[in-house]
Amino acid sequence: MKRTVRGRVESGLDHPVVWLGVIALTLVSLYLANVIWWISIPMVCSIVLYYLCVPFLDFMKRRGLTQGQSLAVLMCGATVLAVIFALVVLPWTYVQIQSLREHLPAYLEQFQATIDRTLLQLEEQFPMLAQANFARGTADRIAQIKATLIEKHLSGAVLHLLTWVVSVLLIPYLTFFMLKDGGAFKRLVMRGVPNAFFEKILLLFDRMDAQVKQYFRGLMAMTFLDTVTLGLGLWLLGLPHGMFPLGQAMVLGFVAAVLSWVPYVGSIVGCLLIVAVSLVFAPGHLILAGGAILLFIFVRLIDDFIYTPLTIGRSLSVHPLITVVVIFCGGMIGGIPGLLLAMPALGVAMVLGDIFGQVWFDPRLRARHAHARGLRHDEATKGLFD
Repeated sequence: MKRTVRGRVESGLDHPVVWLGVIALTLVSLYLANVIWWISIPMVCSIVLYYLCVPFLDFMKRRGLTQGQSLAVLMCGATVLAVIFALVVLPWTYVQIQSLREHLPAYLEQFQATIDRTLLQLEEQFPMLAQANFARGTADRIAQIKATLIEKHLSGAVLHLLTWVVSVLLIPYLTFFMLKDGGAFKRLVMRGVPNAFFEKILLLFDRMDAQVKQYFRGLMAMTFLDTVTLGLGLWLLGLPHGMFPLGQAMVLGFVAAVLSWVPYVGSIVGCLLIVAVSLVFAPGHLILAGGAILLFIFVRLIDDFIYTPLTIGRSLSVHPLITVVVIFCGGMIGGIPGLLLAMPALGVAMVLGDIFGQVWFDPRLRARHAHARGLRHDEATKGLFD
């Protein structure tokens, strides 16, 4: 519960010491997540699925089913969807990966040729670039990156993906036990809270839990809307050029929507990815690449003014400087998984920091806790020194 002081809402994050603890906890969490990524990634995915499945279980309980019956119905439905996914989506994904692996050298050659032509045109417009041998130097660096990508990384990409199979299989297992024993785990955690702080921490946990539920549901809804908007936009842009069939357009839209989970950086990376694909598959149609950039700008605007208010409602109240620093720290510590986990880790640390700040810096609660400790000490030592 937050107090109003002189017309504003007091938060546990108002204390500088708490903010230092939040940032430190975030960085330590990202480091540990990178060390034990094989369990941290499935754990985060399981938490997201948990919050998405809880409304269905509550609906089934209101219909008269027990917790076990509701969970059984949910698992049956999830099993059917998993079988359909394995029979339909996985074979299509395998074919696409094999096709990409076979044609990637040719795609990279086309991309490099497009870059070379663009650099030569820049040298013609700006003689100083020609004097600095800008085009040749950049082309040589791109050729080195391409050779490294094909010879070193591409050959081991499939083996690297296989290492994720076990982690992916952990996701439904962890989600099942979170749904089954989540309430018991919460009760176990609350047993360790002193009585003086119990009521307030319980209230804060309940409010924070509701906010997290709304955030994840809103994030999934916004991802769906972004995927559909980007997918349809790319499909319409590609029709005159014979590019972006509907299925591929939706896949690219989904990848860009997931990348946008990373604030600031993710949207730029998604836009660059689509532009690169446009330059590779349609090297002579710069209008298509320009249209993709305009499409991303349009989606970014409707995200800010329509989708976000309708789905997430409000984001974490974090200063942009802290957000950017945490994101780049996550990328340096854990690479791409670190980028994706940076904001969830910061959000969890902020929730814990807010609860700690509101409870620990409340003088009345600390006085009650000290009084309770004194009573327990008196009771424990009663009659020992008679």
